[in-house]
Amino acid sequence: MLCLAAIRKTLFSIYKNISKYNMKKTFKSPGKKTCFPDNTISKCPVGENCVLLNPIKSDSDQKDYKVIQLPNGLTACLISDKNLINSEEIDSESGSESSDISSISSISESEEENDSTMSDIEQEDDEGSSKKHRNTTEQKMSAAGLCIGVGSFSDPKEVPGMAHFLEHMVFMGSKKYPKENDFDEFITQNGGSDNASTDVETTVFYFECLEKNFREALDKFSQFFISPLMKRGAMTREREAIESEFQIALPSDSARKEQLLGSLAKNGSPINSFLWGNLITLRDNISDKDLYNGVHKFRERHYSAHRMTLAIQARLPLEELEKFVSTYFSNIPNNKLPPDNFSEIHKDIFNTPEFNKIYYVSPVKDFCQLHITWALPSLKNQYKSKPHHFISYLLGDEGKTSLFSYLKKNLWVLGTTTGNDETGTENNSLYTLFTVQLNLTEDGYKNIPQVVESVFSYIKMLKKIGPQQRVFDEIQAISNMAFKYLKEETAVDIVEDMCEAMQFYPPEHYITGSELYFEYDPKTIELLLDNMSPEKANYIIFKKPFEREIVLDRTEKWFGTQYTYRDIPVEWINQWKNAKVNDDLFIPPPNSFITNDFSILPDLENNPNYPLKVFDNTLTELWYRRDLKFKLPYAYYYMYLISPLATQDAKHSCMLDTLVNLLSIDISEDIYPATSANLFHSFIAYENGLIIKVWGFNEKLPILINLISKHLINLADNITSKMFVTIKDKLLKHYYNKLLKPTDVSKDLRLNLLVDHHFNTIEKYTAMSNISFEDIKDYINRFQKSLYLKSLVQGNVDQVTAYEVTQAFIKSVNFTELKKEDIPKFTVMKLNNGEKCCRIQNFNKGDKNSIITNYYQSDKITNEKSVIVDLIMMVIEEPLFNMLRTKEQLGYSVYCSARDTFGVLGYTITVNTQASKNSTQYVDERIENFLKYTKELLNDLNEVKFEKVKENTIKMKQCIDVHLKEEVDRNWSEIVSGDYIFNRINEEIEAIRKTDLKTVRSWWESHNSFGKKENFKKLSIQVVGFKDATDTSENKNMQFEFLGSDSALNEKQDKAYFIKDIKEHKNLLSPLNVK
Repeated sequence: MLCLAAIRKTLFSIYKNISKYNMKKTFKSPGKKTCFPDNTISKCPVGENCVLLNPIKSDSDQKDYKVIQLPNGLTACLISDKNLINSEEIDSESGSESSDISSISSISESEEENDSTMSDIEQEDDEGSSKKHRNTTEQKMSAAGLCIGVGSFSDPKEVPGMAHFLEHMVFMGSKKYPKENDFDEFITQNGGSDNASTDVETTVFYFECLEKNFREALDKFSQFFISPLMKRGAMTREREAIESEFQIALPSDSARKEQLLGSLAKNGSPINSFLWGNLITLRDNISDKDLYNGVHKFRERHYSAHRMTLAIQARLPLEELEKFVSTYFSNIPNNKLPPDNFSEIHKDIFNTPEFNKIYYVSPVKDFCQLHITWALPSLKNQYKSKPHHFISYLLGDEGKTSLFSYLKKNLWVLGTTTGNDETGTENNSLYTLFTVQLNLTEDGYKNIPQVVESVFSYIKMLKKIGPQQRVFDEIQAISNMAFKYLKEETAVDIVEDMCEAMQFYPPEHYITGSELYFEYDPKTIELLLDNMSPEKANYIIFKKPFEREIVLDRTEKWFGTQYTYRDIPVEWINQWKNAKVNDDLFIPPPNSFITNDFSILPDLENNPNYPLKVFDNTLTELWYRRDLKFKLPYAYYYMYLISPLATQDAKHSCMLDTLVNLLSIDISEDIYPATSANLFHSFIAYENGLIIKVWGFNEKLPILINLISKHLINLADNITSKMFVTIKDKLLKHYYNKLLKPTDVSKDLRLNLLVDHHFNTIEKYTAMSNISFEDIKDYINRFQKSLYLKSLVQGNVDQVTAYEVTQAFIKSVNFTELKKEDIPKFTVMKLNNGEKCCRIQNFNKGDKNSIITNYYQSDKITNEKSVIVDLIMMVIEEPLFNMLRTKEQLGYSVYCSARDTFGVLGYTITVNTQASKNSTQYVDERIENFLKYTKELLNDLNEVKFEKVKENTIKMKQCIDVHLKEEVDRNWSEIVSGDYIFNRINEEIEAIRKTDLKTVRSWWESHNSFGKKENFKKLSIQVVGFKDATDTSENKNMQFEFLGSDSALNEKQDKAYFIKDIKEHKNLLSPLNVK
């Protein structure tokens, strides 16, 4: 799974938990290999492990660490969790027999909020946010990650995508464990997950599993690097998977930008290549024999122990972990060959005439952005000072004297992003890219010369005053505070980041290298600023459509991006070089939101296990719980302002979105210093109103909440008609862009067909078009008049403070009582027995991707029924993936999920395929064929194996919270839904213990077409891609294009099966009573 910065923020959010191979990698390291010890020939005594320096850790980190180097040169970081268990406990429970269990994915669709300033920007992943309920019987996952110092930069010139292809192939069985999906099956059957990713100079493999299976999982995992099979048959299938992965990424504008920017580098440089790989590079342009020989040769050259770094974590003593590593990883061969050294061959690779121009690019989505990018020298040796971060901190400031503030006041820009995201394509051993990204308004686009002049005016100001020690001290202090009180992460996230960090830093800085600022380096800062001149930059303008005189006469080879370029006008260059220092622009003043008091509240004698309702009247209910477990100086204030105006109709839903966006832009200058000081906030347009979340260091959160309340009550007076028009245009583009994503459309359609008062994106686009400035001012005023407030306060805060802050907020907003009976209820429609299909055409004419989501509805959710679905999903997940993805190659992403849709139980099976490969009708048939096979699966499940399923399901539910936010979010979901079942996990575990195999089989048969069918209710949502997908024209037809059958059906059959009118369909259904 190719790791590119472009997809890290987009596609990974969709496929993180639902596919076995994803495209994500958070690449934190600014350095490359120079800090990594030379392990070409191990310097350890023969047959013994070397012990290296231990990494410096946070004061709040209670784990123990040990770094060793094996005789074969592999370096390992052993991480022993604070709560140790006996190794005998693992040995006694471990065995070669697999229990039929996979990971739970239970989704609550009445809890679809996300921490965004827009109501539905990047909301719940299509497979949802797992509702993780915890229990006092603590369980934890063990995890391991292995990083190899090779990536796509080492691809043979004649085979682009080779490193990515090899990353897929090594998972396809080993000599010791030859079954192709053996590891995948073992991990998922034992409650875990595994994944891999390829970056430009690294490749990472990692997994997590229940502790009792860790030893066996390590044995299987290590064999991929000792003796992988990489058979010819697997080669044929996995290049199909890579093609599907590429097709999913094809509509990604960030991936397209990376490919285009790489093509501007010098010919022959490793970034000027096609890093993904697809069927053209892995099939059409190479024979099977050459590919087979080539991938084996590539592995033998690069997959060597001395270039591998391993991190493992478990609740075991360090001595036990060292035995595991020595036993299972010492036999990985060491070829003693040095890694490729690109810096010696390729220098100044972006010093080309093509780079220093202005590019006009047509994006897939509808947005307008300007990217100014400089190619700076590699900063691999500067991780201690991070000089580019210093510049980014100032250029990215959004306070009162910032560049953003000035551009926003002119309504030229609505958002900025500056710096470097530390992914391999932006920061490696060859170069460091530094980008100023400006989200332009229409006025901003018309004034691009003035916008860019403002950027260089700010840079000139920075040069004039020189680097300021005070600013560095502030950055350093903030990072030191965050590190000292570092929140715990999951074991799999820790080992994934750690094994890669080990490639770049010396052992003592494995943890701190990416996090802390050790040295102040003003000279390098000055050198970087000198390099950031107008004539050395690359300029890319994304817009659709451009005016007539800009003809996009070029097409990028791999992604098909349409663009053109021009020389930068001399008058523009002169204007930017001679930019005067603007008196309105200056560095930010000292940050008043920086925390000073980190004291921890004393323990309570009788602290409840769950939040208590400590205040309740006609205006509000306040739930409170002090944190006595994590004992860190953090708190969470969550508030839900419930209004009858939230979802009366599509227009009101859009106006709530508009309110959220206007509030965010209005408050941005005042609130940015708080964000810089690790005090965070989010505004969410939710089902019945506005959710405000505030969290971070607890001392100054009340000040932040007071600031938010002041901006909220003054919002109607502060906004202008011009600001409204700008936000309206932004939202219209946002709604349009959602229609271009098949995964979003699929979910949108499913909920629109099932839920009353759920408005689809087309309805919202139409409604938004007709909203006026007067409408929104009136809405804001009416919204604040009558509300009901639900609040949760948790963390390092006392009950008195929680009460006072909540009451101060109520007094400030000054709303009146909202009767509880006036709160709108979401009603789920009961599907009729049988099956219906809603098949529509993909809105993006240039997209081959199709999405098939089959939803199977049950009835009112109860603990007894929900755990039945959980157990079944555990049993079928891996066989589903193995049959439809691995064997039949229907698509890159295949998954099943339990569904809680506003209190209604169901489950879904989803496949992402391509129209050029499979019709949606065929995929639907294959899903049903698989479900018929599940009857055999359940019949083969004997009582012993079923008890294993139950046991491991319980252990999964008992996995402990690793940080306070997990507990807070779980409690908040209970409050928002109105269920208030804070001990839900105990009830579910009790229900699992009482569930018998006969009941599970009976339920499954009654809800499927192969069985008795008395409860079989299926809704198939199908978004059909374009087979040819060569039409890149904009689709302005804001209507669903409903499709019929692929085969011959008479008119009556077609009408009975296919939904072609959403309102007509819903009118034929009755509501399902869940109360």
